[in-house]
Amino acid sequence: MENKFLNQARQAMQNLSGRDRQPNGQAQADEQEVKAIQQCIQSAYQSCSPEEEQELQQLENELNEYK
Repeated sequence: MENKFLNQARQAMQNLSGRDRQPNGQAQADEQEVKAIQQCIQSAYQSCSPEEEQELQQLENELNEYK
């Protein structure tokens, strides 16, 4: 079964990564967007496989760079 929350988290991170970057190298992300992505990742953990769990951890690490 496909994990829709994982797919949403992937898409959100792609959108975030594709934005124009600030002089410090980070993309612009508002707090509300970061929280929404965090919630999506947490929801994905509820029904993920071990492989998906690794990917979710990687997405969390990437997201932490935007905080």
